[in-house]
Amino acid sequence: MRCEDYPCCGHGPPPGGDGGGCPDEQGRFNCVECGRKLPKGASSSICDRCMPNVTRRLCDDEYDTREP
Repeated sequence: MRCEDYPCCGHGPPPGGDGGGCPDEQGRFNCVECGRKLPKGASSSICDRCMPNVTRRLCDDEYDTREP
């Protein structure tokens, strides 16, 4: 099942799209990090399993001057 906005949604095959990120028949999207299916109505495009790594990556700033 494709988005109602396909192909303008950008969920089509590369190089123009993200590789098939349209929702499945139940309306679930893929996690943008690992590709696992997210629960329907998820509030984030990143699954709970990937979120700690993403948070760590975003917070790991080589110019961070705070004390450890």
